Amino acid sequence: MGHGAFFVSLDLGGYEQEQVNKMDNITLSANTGEDTGQFFDQAVELYRSGSRELTDIIAEVGKGKTDRAKKLQGVLSEMRKASITMMEEARNVEDLRRKLVGNVQQQALDLAGARVEIGSRIARIRAARGAAGIS
Repeated sequence: MGHGAFFVSLDLGGYEQEQVNKMDNITLSANTGEDTGQFFDQAVELYRSGSRELTDIIAEVGKGKTDRAKKLQGVLSEMRKASITMMEEARNVEDLRRKLVGNVQQQALDLAGARVEIGSRIARIRAARGAAGIS
């Protein structure tokens, strides 16, 4: 059973089912940046919803009520796998974000270095020609 089947096999509430339907209907274009962000946000919401349900089931088991947990044993296994996958993907997204932010900061540092170099060259030109012709 794949992760998509996991979500379908749950008895989802209206909002959660709506999020699954939105993800199922997404057609990715060549420029998927915005769509991917929306898809990720929806996946996070489904993950949180599933986590709340899992927390409720764990609390029931703690109180000795195991019927629901027994009925959902296969689903719980898939939920665990989906949770691990979600955490891995979140880590991958965070790593990518850090790389992109790092590149932007590195470029900003390069621009600052370029300004210093330009200022230095202008100062040398002024010194060599006298400041009369350069303002």
